[in-house]
Order: sequence, then structure tokens, then C-alpha cells
Amino acid sequence: MKNLASIQVGSILETLQLIQEHGASVARFGDGEVDMMTGSNIPYQDYDPDLAQALLEILQTPSTSNFLVCLPDVFQNMERYNGNATRFWNQHFARYQDFYREYCHSPWYGSTFISRPYIDLVDKSQAVGFFEALKDVWKGRDLLIVEGETSRSGVGNDLFADAQSIERVICPSRNAFAYYEEILHTVRQKAGNRLILLMLGPTAKVLARDLSKAGYQAIDLGHIDSEYEWFQMGATYKVKLSHKHTAEFNYDEEIDLEHDVEYVHQIVARVGVEEEVTVITEADNIEATGLISIIVPVYNVAPYLHRCLDSIVKQTYSYFEVLLINDGSTDGSVAICQEYVDKDSRIRLVHQENQGPSAARNLGISLAKGEYVTFIDSDDFVEATYLELLHKALVTNRSDISVCNFTSFNEERQAFLFSITSEMYFEETYSVQEWLRQENQGRHNLHLVFTFSPMKLFKRSLWEGTAYPLGRLREDDATIYKTYLKAKRITFINQPLYYYSQSPTGLSRNVMREDIVSMVSIAEERIALLLALGYDVTEHLDSYIKRLKKCRDDALSSGQIEVYQHLQNKLDLINNHQKEV
Repeated sequence: MKNLASIQVGSILETLQLIQEHGASVARFGDGEVDMMTGSNIPYQDYDPDLAQALLEILQTPSTSNFLVCLPDVFQNMERYNGNATRFWNQHFARYQDFYREYCHSPWYGSTFISRPYIDLVDKSQAVGFFEALKDVWKGRDLLIVEGETSRSGVGNDLFADAQSIERVICPSRNAFAYYEEILHTVRQKAGNRLILLMLGPTAKVLARDLSKAGYQAIDLGHIDSEYEWFQMGATYKVKLSHKHTAEFNYDEEIDLEHDVEYVHQIVARVGVEEEVTVITEADNIEATGLISIIVPVYNVAPYLHRCLDSIVKQTYSYFEVLLINDGSTDGSVAICQEYVDKDSRIRLVHQENQGPSAARNLGISLAKGEYVTFIDSDDFVEATYLELLHKALVTNRSDISVCNFTSFNEERQAFLFSITSEMYFEETYSVQEWLRQENQGRHNLHLVFTFSPMKLFKRSLWEGTAYPLGRLREDDATIYKTYLKAKRITFINQPLYYYSQSPTGLSRNVMREDIVSMVSIAEERIALLLALGYDVTEHLDSYIKRLKKCRDDALSSGQIEVYQHLQNKLDLINNHQKEV
């Protein structure tokens, strides 16, 4: 008969090192799982024969560098643990020693106690290093936390402060396995490239196995939040937490679940639980919404300015500031701006000598106080729901930029040039690589939407270190894509919330020449940057060649022979190379 002392379990640090080095998934077994496998109910999961069988199969799976099966580290040197823990495990082994002898034959196991690195230790000073190593597992990574509705892991502490971002799938705190297929489907739908952390009792073990098989990294972390709370307070016994679930206090009695705005925003799905109803205070509402800075460059737009500013002050999302950047106007625009400043404390007027829209936007960005930034050109106007729907799309999808569509308004005819009907509505969230491809799709006006500065809500942090070039045409084309490259997620809603003014304009011969040269140089700069960042530029090269041909033809038709010859030489080089290949 197998001696229990021969069961080999790695240490906490050894287990964490394997997870870090190999990106391993983890299924942890403790006393509750053994109770379940031997036919007993446990406080938060009734006995289920299918769950018990799945657990038994996982337990008998040998650990690999990709998938760690973990047991409690108590088979040797139990003196490391305090008297309560020692008594508990001795009683447990007295009851279940035959079970361990029959089913635990793997060469080695990881340590279940990666989620129990504090309260039961005699020498609690070790916990500092344990938690540092644990936090390194998710440092700089995007997390998807799958947990019970009372768990609220990391709420009220800094356990996950080093993560890049957090999303949550909320499941029942009791009998979660009854929703197993729906939970698995939802997690796979929401995971993307995120590290998945599971706090869902025995169900977490089955999820860890199935997600690992599907190519995800999923770590069962159980009651890590309670351990971290005890560690932070220096507790010497298991103190009950008043605002969320506490390990070993299994019936969730006398819990007052506080409203936490950040936690609510992190929830991307609920399975088997109803959406909680909360009372949001005015202070919460400000934090939940976030101030939006609206930057409006103003230069000699008196005929259109009332229309623009009226559309802004009527916004259904009211927590905003307006930065009117007067770029040396001489037509009475300043007086109109001052009229609105006098009526609405959210509006500020700033003056600069005429330097162009790039300088005006740069100044606005430097003065903005909002968490978010949007641009509205002063001859354009917006729907009353412009801010509300862009903000909702950004927050709901945990994106860094949200984008809407537009309708062109012809000033001569006083008519809209096209319409986007409600039947055409859709909402889609893209990775940066996916969004970059949209510019070349030729549908939903995306080739224009992609480039324009307006029609977008940005996290203001994306503009740190980014500025519009001065004295250069096509400044949007040269700038906006750089904010995309700083983002992680971009959401597009095919809804015409922005009205783009079209009025007769004439370009001089020199301006036309500079515009053609800018179109080509910006495309070349973008491709060089994308290549340096490791992006696939195949579609961008195709688009660049099309742009070269269009600019060549425009140069020829406008009599710019030198520019024409310069662009034709580039096309000849490309054509000759393609023939050789």
C-alpha cells in the first residue's frame, strides 16, 4: 500500500515558478474536492456525480509543464503549519488515507497552497515573498476573473493592481456546476488573450482542465482574496470579512455587499445570477461616468458656430467640459463663443494667434482635465446622444477608443448627402490589428471614419506624447492612427451621431501639390512604424500602392509634372520588383 509520505508535492515557490515559466494552467485539490469525490455535499456545492467523476479524472492526470494538478503541501514537514491546520489535516488523513493511496499515483504535484500562502503558516514572514511571486504571474497582463457573486476578489485591496486590465464573469456562489456548459461557453467567448483566474470551488477545476485543452491559460486560485486580506491586516486567525465572501465562512451570512463602481464596470457577463440592483450616489455617478473634454478649434466659422455649440450643450451626457480654442478668428466667432461661456460654466474660451487646427487641438489636449477626450469641428454638429452613446460603447466594451459613423451635410443645398438607417446599426469591438484593417474595407464610410479626428471618444492617456504636426496638411491622417496603436480595444458603432459640414472650397495649385505629397509621405511613415511594431502590413502595402496611383493621376491632371514623375518612379520600382518575384 502506498505510503502517504511518498506523495511528492512541490513548494509554493516551485509551483509559481512553473506557472510563470511555462504559462501553465492549474487545478487545485483540497479537502472539499475529496469530500465531493467520495460522495459528500460541501457547503457551496451539492454532490453531483458528473462533477465527482470529472474531479477524479483530473486528480489522476499527471502534472505537466502546461497543466499542473495540485495537492495540499502537507504530506511531509507538517510542522510548518500551525496547530489548527495540523489537527485538521491529521483528522482528514485519518478519514481519507485510503482514498489518497488509491488515486494519487502521479510522480509529482503542484502545491494547492499557492492560494493559501499565509494564514496557516507558523512563519508568516514567508508570505511577503509568496504574494510577490504570485502577483508576478499577472503583472502587466489582461485578466478575466471568473468567480461567485459574493467573492469580489481584489475589491478593496491591491491584489490585482499590477494587472493591465480586469474583466469579470460572475457566476452563482453556490452550485455553479449546474451552469457549467454556459459558464464554459461564456468564458471562452470573453477570454481572448486574457489570463483566466478561477475562484469557483470544485467547478473551477473542471474549467481549468477544459480551458487548458482549448489553449487558454486558466489558474484555479480559490480563496486567494481572503488570504490576501488577512495578510494585509496581519491577522493571526481567520477574520470574517463584512463586505464579501470569506474563506471557511461558507454560508455568506451577514454580508453587506458595498457598491463598488470599478467592480461593476469590470463585469462583462453574468451566468446564472441576476444583475444586482444598486443605488448610485451622485459621487458614484461622477466616478462612474468620467469627465469628457470636448475640444473645439474655432477659426472664422460665425455662420455655423451657434449650430455647433447648441448641439453640444444639449448633450444627454452632461458631465463634460468644452474647450473652445480660438485660433485668431476675425469674423465675430469670438463674440459667439463668449456668449456660450457666459451661459454655461462647463465652457472655457482660450485664445491663440492663428496657427491652424493642429496647434489648436494640441493646446486643447494640454488643457483638458477629462478622463476622456473628443474633438468636434466648429462648423460641424452632433446628435444629442453623441457623448452618451460613445461613452457607453467605450465603457461597456472596456475599450480605449469608441468610434461612431457620420452623415455629410451639404451647406449649399441644406441637405444630408446620405443616411444610415436603424436597420444598418451594428456594434463591433476590434483588436488594434483588426481595426487597422477596417480602413481598407470600403464599407460603412470606414475609410473616412478611420482618419478623421472627430467621431471618436479617446481615453485621454492615449494622447500622452502624441501631438498633431504643425504646418502640415492631412494632420488627421498623420496623427490618429498613432492613438490606435496605443489602444488595446476599439469599438465602432454604425450610427450617424456626427454631422460633417461640406461647403464649397477651392484648393490652390500649391496646396494641391502639398496635399498629394503629404498623402504619400504619411502612408510611408505609417507602414514603416507598423513594420517596426511587428504588424502584418500586407493590406497596408496594397492600400499604399492604390494611393500612389491615385496621387500620380491627380498630379498629372493638375499639371504637377515633377510630382507625377516622382510618384511614377516609385510605382516603376514596385512593378519591377513584383515581376522579379
